[in-house]
Amino acid sequence: MVVPGAPDKESLRLELQQALESYRQWVAQLTQVVGFLVAADVVLISYGFSQRLAVILLVASGVPILILIQYMVVGSIASPLVSLVLRIERKLLIRADSLGATYVHTYFRWDPNNRIEDLSDEKIRQLSLEWAPLRSPLPIIMYAATLTQVGLFVLSLTVYHYRFM
Repeated sequence: MVVPGAPDKESLRLELQQALESYRQWVAQLTQVVGFLVAADVVLISYGFSQRLAVILLVASGVPILILIQYMVVGSIASPLVSLVLRIERKLLIRADSLGATYVHTYFRWDPNNRIEDLSDEKIRQLSLEWAPLRSPLPIIMYAATLTQVGLFVLSLTVYHYRFM
């Protein structure tokens, strides 16, 4: 007998499909925006060197920070989506081969010794997923890229005597 107000399996499958598609869409958007920003950064640096303009190099040094901001925005949206995927998979009794668990192990900060599949339903509901923190490899690479480009700006002004404007 079905409890009144309990969602049926087909509606849960549809919600799972939509949550997975939303997650993939946000990650694809991150990939596209990062690709565009990297291309824009390369164009700005090339233009700054060819025209001997230091201000263009200074503008280009802000691009890695824009990439980092987009990374944090997508992470703040993706975390609740993966948590929702895990909860729906639990309701559908999907424990082995869970796509949500695969996402957690791959993209989120998670202890590899703990298995998502072994957590109780209550712990899954209380699970607080955290996108990689600002001290993980990708943000550190963005910090280094920003510092390198600011260093190029300073070198272009002091050593190579590029004009500022």
